[in-house]
Amino acid sequence: MRSIFDERLAEIHRELSQLGRMVNEAIYKSVKALINHDAQLAQEVIDGDLKINQKENVIDQKCYAIIALEQPNASDLRRVLAVMRASSDLERMGDHAENISKVTINVKGNKRDAGLEKQIAQIGDKINGMCSDIIDAFVEFDVDKAKVTAQMDDEVDEQYHQLRMSSIELMKSDSESVLAAADYSFVGMHLERIGDYITNIAEWIVYLDTGEIVDLD
Repeated sequence: MRSIFDERLAEIHRELSQLGRMVNEAIYKSVKALINHDAQLAQEVIDGDLKINQKENVIDQKCYAIIALEQPNASDLRRVLAVMRASSDLERMGDHAENISKVTINVKGNKRDAGLEKQIAQIGDKINGMCSDIIDAFVEFDVDKAKVTAQMDDEVDEQYHQLRMSSIELMKSDSESVLAAADYSFVGMHLERIGDYITNIAEWIVYLDTGEIVDLD
């Protein structure tokens, strides 16, 4: 009986890893589409969000099945619930990637700014690295790696703050760039929120270890 539970939980962890890779790819493509002014790639991210939602649903259903069929003890139930929470956070991260892609399509024809786009690319690179690390930490049950990854969110917050300040300065200096600057700031907000969800997943990893909800912000 124990081996069956472990096999089913391992399968769910594989599903979660796949979801993480899908979401990370969506984030990467959404930022790349914005920087390269690639509406086709942005639409690909938007269309692909359905697969992310479907994958999250598959994970949820398998978690419910484990709870119903295996009747896990408190410790095992904690593991299943943590997977469900992490899966939900990943799905929301995918939503933010979709929203970034919608911005790329909507800003077509607006005046662009290479400096702000470079800042967004830097935030995107940081987020992609954090996303990859947090999925590895969850699958490997690496609490230390989870905490280190969560700490990187402070850097994302600072980068987002700098992007907002740069956007405001652009608005002041160039009235023709107001709409674009607002969109850049909006994209930065979505990336900052993705960083928050990564921190949430780190907190679920700590929860798995200690059974306590912690605040890693």
